[in-house]
Parts: sequence; C-alpha cells; structure tokens
Amino acid sequence: MIRTILSIASAVLLITGSGALVGFSVERESNARYAGLEVDVVEIDGMFFVDAAGVRDHIYAHDSIAGTFIADLSLHDVEHWVHEIPAIDGIEIYPGLNRTLHVRVTQRKPLARVHTSEDASDFYIDSNGTMLPLSPHYTARVPIIHAPSFEAAAEAFALVNATTNDPLWSAFIDQIEVDDETGLSVVPRVGAARIQFGNTQHLEEKLNKLLVFYTEHVERGNLNVYKRIDLTYTDQVVAQRYY
Repeated sequence: MIRTILSIASAVLLITGSGALVGFSVERESNARYAGLEVDVVEIDGMFFVDAAGVRDHIYAHDSIAGTFIADLSLHDVEHWVHEIPAIDGIEIYPGLNRTLHVRVTQRKPLARVHTSEDASDFYIDSNGTMLPLSPHYTARVPIIHAPSFEAAAEAFALVNATTNDPLWSAFIDQIEVDDETGLSVVPRVGAARIQFGNTQHLEEKLNKLLVFYTEHVERGNLNVYKRIDLTYTDQVVAQRYY
C-alpha cells in the first residue's frame, strides 16, 4: 500500500515538473527574438536580376528582423514583401534553430526583350510568357522582338520559346521583327540575310530547311551574298541575292 502511494506521488511530481518545464519553454519561446536574417538567391543561367543584398534591404524597409519577436513576425508578410520585387519567382521562408530567419528565392527567367516604340520602355517576356520590367542593374542577353505591342509579340515569343533550349538556334537568333502583313522575320547573328518565317506553323520543318541551306552555303563561303531567305514555301527555300 505504501509502495503504491509512493508511486502515485512520484508520478504526480513528474507530471507537475514536466508541466512546469513546458510552461517555462513556452514562455521563453514567446519572448524569443530573431537574431538576424540570411538570404540566399538561386543563380539561374548566370543571370543576376536579384541579389541577396537587394532582398535584405527590401525586407529591412519593412522590418529590421534582428530583435523582432518571433511570435510577432508573420512569415506570410515577409513573403509578400519579397514578392514586391518584380524579378522574384519562388520564395522559401523558414526560421532556423539559431533564430535566424532564412529566405531563399529563385529568379524569373527572361527569354526575350520586346521593343514596341521609341516612346515606350522595353520589357522582357519571361519563361512563363509574362511581362518582366527591365532591371537597372543587369541586362539579359536574349533575342529582341520588335512588335507594336505585347500581344503582337506573342507569336515571335513562341519562336523564341521553341528554340531557347537548342544551343544552335538560341545562339543564331538575334532579333525578330513582327509585321502585320508578312509575319515574322528573323535577323540572325550569322550572315546578312533576313529570314522570313511568316508564322510558327510547321516550325520544325522550317528550321530543318534553314539548317540545310546554311550548311551548304557556309561550306561554299558565300553566305553573305543573300539579303533575304524565305521559308514560307512548302518543301523549298527561296533566297534573294544582293545585286
């Protein structure tokens, strides 16, 4: 009987002690403050639209982080602040064991730059097909689309998007011009000819014809004698020489 009473008393003391420790821990955590902020920017194809210092400064404009009560800082708010930076794509935010707030971001990837007129600012189109403002700190080396509007640039972007992962064609295309009547024409980095695509229908066939044409004329050494190459005809390439 005495042994049973002692066992019950020990259990009560253990539960009471544990409750006190938990209560102390909860109180301590409720008073815990962040010690600092760590930002990591994932590099994408050597592009630097976003840097860690810029992300930190943007967060600091809203909250100093260091010294802020952990319980008082909404991670959702921090995510919203970081998303105010136009070139940000994905965000991962988590508090570390050392009471450092960790922010890891990925960048949007521009595939083309669009020029609409001398009176309007250029902009990029990213890999999701959405507009991305130019950066004052970094310029992406991507093809330039000359089009009267974002909507008019859509088919030219389809050509860029279809060739961007091909080392040959992504290095080949320098500029694309959009015309309401003739469609798409490409200004290449190799040779002096403008290449008439018309539209992106049968695109693989058109690119194959162009590759055969260039391969033959590079070997002959007379590629620069052509000023226009037309791929819009079925099963043939029509080339116009300089006279």
